[in-house]
Amino acid sequence: MTDISNWDYYHKLNPSGAIHSSNLLYTPRVNPEQTIMCAHYCIDFTYRPDEPTVVPEELVDWFFHRDVKFLNQLSHLKTTPILYDVDIANRKIFMEWNKETLSQVLFTPGRDLDTEVPDWKQQIKEFFISTKENNFWKLSLYPNCFFINKDKQLKTIDNYAVVPYSERFIKRELIEGVIGKDGAYRFDYSTDKNGFIDFKKFFEITITKHLQERSWGNTVFADIFKEVYNND
Repeated sequence: MTDISNWDYYHKLNPSGAIHSSNLLYTPRVNPEQTIMCAHYCIDFTYRPDEPTVVPEELVDWFFHRDVKFLNQLSHLKTTPILYDVDIANRKIFMEWNKETLSQVLFTPGRDLDTEVPDWKQQIKEFFISTKENNFWKLSLYPNCFFINKDKQLKTIDNYAVVPYSERFIKRELIEGVIGKDGAYRFDYSTDKNGFIDFKKFFEITITKHLQERSWGNTVFADIFKEVYNND
């Protein structure tokens, strides 16, 4: 078992420039060389001491297994990080990494994504085309869900939020524990009278509204949505 006790925590940057834990489900640690991330699915109050939401243990486990599943199933996509190892017993996933996510580039004064990765918009578009061709939606699309590897290839993490078209409808009560107040309106919009979330509707409002207003601060995702999904 790999010892990660000397690995640093990874924190995202918010649009304000403040550092924050990256998610509610796992604790990300990065090796000293900054080439491997360990996504440790656990409740770690050292990493998120001020987070009032505690995700139920069974839900943490459920999302861990989904992350492993889709890292494997989507390994043929160039945007999927290389999966190095999985420690099932301790719920640790070891995957390709490269120093930081796009949140550091977008929200650090003096840095510019268009300058550092000139083709990032085209890579985002190609990623969405690949999701459509492979019949799935990816719902975790914040800047901290993407990094650029050493070859300037866009990679996307948090594959626990992949939803195949065949799983379009999921009972809301199953994932209620990870619904935060800032994004709750998306779930309300997408939940039918029987309590099932329609993830096609959820994906649409995320792309066309939520990402522009709450994180990226531009219309890139909305523009790509119109181009890639305009016939759906």
